[in-house]
Amino acid sequence: MNTLIIDKENQKIELKGAKIYTSEHTVPLKLIDLLILTQNALITPKTILELTNENVPLLFLSNDSKKFALTLPAIAKNADLKVLQYKALSKNTAIAKTLLYEKFTTHKSSLEAYDIYLSIDEELEALSNAQTIESMMGVEGSFARKYFAHYFALFERKLTKGYRSKNPPLDPINAILSYIYTLGYNTITAKLYMRGFDPSISYLHTPFRSHFALSSDMLEVFRADINNFVADLFLNQTLTSQDFTNKGGVYLTTESRRKLWSHLIPFMNNLNKKSNKRIALLKKELEPSTILS
Repeated sequence: MNTLIIDKENQKIELKGAKIYTSEHTVPLKLIDLLILTQNALITPKTILELTNENVPLLFLSNDSKKFALTLPAIAKNADLKVLQYKALSKNTAIAKTLLYEKFTTHKSSLEAYDIYLSIDEELEALSNAQTIESMMGVEGSFARKYFAHYFALFERKLTKGYRSKNPPLDPINAILSYIYTLGYNTITAKLYMRGFDPSISYLHTPFRSHFALSSDMLEVFRADINNFVADLFLNQTLTSQDFTNKGGVYLTTESRRKLWSHLIPFMNNLNKKSNKRIALLKKELEPSTILS
């Protein structure tokens, strides 16, 4: 999925023929699979309709980095795939175990990049013996606390309080983790939807309200990649504590968000390639003949 990000004051976006026009750039529509716009963009409902009619999802971001809104094309396709999703609920524990196994092993490997060696033998054994989603999530919760105790130790005290905080994030590390997790979640949602999946039919997470739980399922596989990307941003001082405000929570400033894009785009492009492969694997896992161990 190729992503176009427009984050500049008063950029007018129009669709003419097979190209997107802004105040400064022209981009062929065929190169874009997802359009990310901040709230300063000038786009009319007519253009939004034209873009979604061309099967381009749009992700809107608030200037304070707190809110996200995803607009998806009106697509009705791949009913057979959705039926497979429903039928595969009968083997949700097997699919969930596969996802968590990937999560545990990728997180272990990701810490090794910083010379931190984490034993996961106990967690893998508990996961193998788990009979319900609830017990698996208990194992996952214990693992996450163990992992983040090592992860947050990588940073100086002014960057983190040493634990995961979400709504609101209480420090710069948590602010960027949540921000990029949310970008990843929305990107995966658009990808699943455009490939004919129902993002609400899930195997590990429980859907509620507007939550696309299958997107959260898939995101688990890539959290370690995101965590290392975030770590490198701070360890290399691409971002510092000065890039954040503290108003009802710690959030990235508008200026710093624009600085982040140049680093984030290549990372997201690489993550998109990985998620394409993982979504293709999920489709195979849903087939009746697939046996998961």
